[in-house]
Amino acid sequence: MKLNITLLGMLIFISSVVFSQRVQHSTSNKKIISLYNEAVSKFDLRYFDQALPLLNKAIKKEPSFIEAYEVKSVIFSLQAKYNEAITVLETGLALNPHHIPRLHCDLADLYFKTQQYEKGKQKAEEYLKNYHPKSKLRWKANYVLESCKFSLNALKKPNKIEPLNLGPNINSELREYLPVLSVDMSTLIYTRTIPDDRNHDGFQEDFYASFKYGDNWRKSFNIGAPLNTEVNEGGHALTPDGNAMFFTICDQYGFYGKGRVGHGSCDIFVSFLRNGKWSSPKNLGPQLNDRSHDAQPSMSSDGRTLYFSSTRPGGYGENDIYVSKLTGKGWSRPQNLGGIINTPGREEGVFIHPDGQTLYFSSDGHPGLGDNDIFMSKKQSDGTWGKPVNLGFPINTSKDEFDFTVDAMGNYAYMTSDREGGYGDWDIYKFELPEDYKPKPVTYMKGKVYDAKTTLPLSAHFELIELDKGEKVVESTANGAGRFLVCLPYGKQYALNAAHEGYLFYSENFELQKASNLKPVERDVPLQPIEIGKSVVLENIFFPIDEYSLETESEVELMKLKEYLDKNPTLKIEIGGHTDNQGGKEHNLALSKNRARAVYEWLIMHNIGKDRLSYEGYADNQPIADNNSTEGKAKNRRTEFKITGK
Repeated sequence: MKLNITLLGMLIFISSVVFSQRVQHSTSNKKIISLYNEAVSKFDLRYFDQALPLLNKAIKKEPSFIEAYEVKSVIFSLQAKYNEAITVLETGLALNPHHIPRLHCDLADLYFKTQQYEKGKQKAEEYLKNYHPKSKLRWKANYVLESCKFSLNALKKPNKIEPLNLGPNINSELREYLPVLSVDMSTLIYTRTIPDDRNHDGFQEDFYASFKYGDNWRKSFNIGAPLNTEVNEGGHALTPDGNAMFFTICDQYGFYGKGRVGHGSCDIFVSFLRNGKWSSPKNLGPQLNDRSHDAQPSMSSDGRTLYFSSTRPGGYGENDIYVSKLTGKGWSRPQNLGGIINTPGREEGVFIHPDGQTLYFSSDGHPGLGDNDIFMSKKQSDGTWGKPVNLGFPINTSKDEFDFTVDAMGNYAYMTSDREGGYGDWDIYKFELPEDYKPKPVTYMKGKVYDAKTTLPLSAHFELIELDKGEKVVESTANGAGRFLVCLPYGKQYALNAAHEGYLFYSENFELQKASNLKPVERDVPLQPIEIGKSVVLENIFFPIDEYSLETESEVELMKLKEYLDKNPTLKIEIGGHTDNQGGKEHNLALSKNRARAVYEWLIMHNIGKDRLSYEGYADNQPIADNNSTEGKAKNRRTEFKITGK
């Protein structure tokens, strides 16, 4: 979702204020001032063709009348005639360089816009040295200076990639932007501006979607009601399982439908997928949405952390990036990401990768190649965000690049650009992401959870926990059909637990350390009803080789077992230890029994009554896999718990 004030309108408004507030002119000739004032009046009404002859007439009478050159340059800039604007300012400043010092900064910016980076650098340096501007203009001049320096260097060291237009199945003569890819990389949803006579500007924003077929995207389609309505919808984020969609509705004219009461010109809403249909969108409320403009949400893979762009008061610039977390009391008050990320300009198009550590966004406040560039920031060990890195040329160009998304594996990126050669003003492009800008790869596990006896689907609760730190990484719930999708980040060892009331919980272990392991995991999860004799393998209980002292990584699984017993206070269980067939029978029997006793004693130390617990060692007498293979032996070395009483 873009701001509903166009760049043209903003520049006209700002310039009109500057022109009308000027009280001391560079000439005392009343006829020239009268011509100038009449030209400014025409400018205010956007009658540029009528304003230009008046300005030319004033300049002819007084060649050093710099105010006329200023207005002419703004008109040409608004018409994207940047070279004409440069000629006007160069001529005027040669005749009268000191009356309006700010025009030197404007000229430097025009050099930057037209890729005359060396000239822009020199002019910005000259302006800063000779005129010592105040804070806002100093920031602007420094921005132009650093952007010119960056551009000169970036063009010498281009990335070896070529952004590819996604073609007519996605792009059209209209504007396409804000692409978002599903975690399984099979669905692309984006925003399109479509003709609509009901709106004042003749357009509105709607969601479109496309499904992948092989390596190509099918013809996109309008996803329809209840997500699309007569007002502007766009800028969305999906939870990893695809069951919730957070998105922006802009309705500054007061046309919100039932249940869509807004707090500002643009608010963030949520809709849930239930039985194959999206629910009516619900506003996230005043705790998250401000009275100004909140848009372009991006959801982390834990399904509980929301990043977005906002114009609310108290920020660093026009648009800042904020974060809010879902708590037991709802969404927390949004926190500004701070001055490392945000600038006096506009930070938008935020995207948090499923790795939870890599943030991408667009900005016109950090030095770059164009008006909007794409940047990347990595989360530091202390939880703060690192200095943003410009993704360089030709990802960024002298045109506008924004609205960035990266697939879960971190291989391919999608962005919006108005670069030449597209189908319309804004098109969506795809390219292979250079190694330096890649996030950590993320794969996923998907499948169906069901009752092991009846095969009926269960809406089980899932948790993914990092074993090393004991921290919850992802929390999710299977939908009504029992379908689930859980992100599995690369580089760590994880415990995955699934639970549903009245059933034994499910335990799984994932250790994604190699690229070869990053294939999507498809696995159905049968949950066993609580019945005497039923057992569960505790996949995340670990012991040193040939020892029976518990590894620290076992704490996560042990706590889950304790929580399960606390929630089911009448259950009695037996802890069973098992080995593979290596070693003598007597040794294996003692080892398996001691390992079972270690779990038994841990539970007693954590307030589970002795009368509910027993333990036994089974050595290799109850194998669940072939002991002739390495994989089979690993499965047979296990700890289980079995229901012995209800």
